Amino acid sequence: MNNPKSAAIAAMCAALLPCAAFAAGSIEGSVDFSGKPPTAAKLHREADPFCAKKPMTNPEVLVKNGKLENVWVHVSKGAKDVPVAADAKEVEMDQKDCMYEPRMAVAQVGQKIRAKNGDPVLHNVHTYLGATTVFNKGMPNDKASPIEYVAKEEGMMKWKCDVHPWMRGFIGISKNPYQAVTGADGSFKIDNVPPGKYTIESWHEKYGTKKQDITVEDGKPAKVDFKYDGTEKGTG
Repeated sequence: MNNPKSAAIAAMCAALLPCAAFAAGSIEGSVDFSGKPPTAAKLHREADPFCAKKPMTNPEVLVKNGKLENVWVHVSKGAKDVPVAADAKEVEMDQKDCMYEPRMAVAQVGQKIRAKNGDPVLHNVHTYLGATTVFNKGMPNDKASPIEYVAKEEGMMKWKCDVHPWMRGFIGISKNPYQAVTGADGSFKIDNVPPGKYTIESWHEKYGTKKQDITVEDGKPAKVDFKYDGTEKGTG
């Protein structure tokens, strides 16, 4: 005679098997720069006395030991849309020392983005998706209320200041969480990627987009490296 308890346990294990059989993998690698890095030009900030107190160079291209920083790496094809997690943190874009910080960030459709002014001077936050203005608002000083916005479309959200033309910032927005930004060592890692075949893109504000097709296997890291040589042209 069959044991009902054993049968119930077997049925439960069978139901759980599909979940246990597919362990999420990861995508990791780096972005190499093989050309001669351009010399960072001085930013002309003299028109604003506050900004002029702190001389700065253009951070558009940051290369160290042949690795390129501030590259948005994201899965652009093959992944299903994923709702943003209920506990996802706000993505912050600050204005500090008359610069946007961070230079490059990522957000997911449905995620809140929060802009702050950390300076005692006027900044005008003008953001775009393509050629379309997302919002255009002035922030008189560091006492101004933050600007809050929920990301509605995927793409590259570009940030400018109509008062200080050298100010630039970028937020890559995707419909899934499989994205990252390269650090100072040029590396990136995207965790919890379901097994499957994907197209992954790199995007840099000066050198543009590159693509590769990859396969993510159960519980394994998929390795991918992108290479720029400085001859590429972007749209940043």
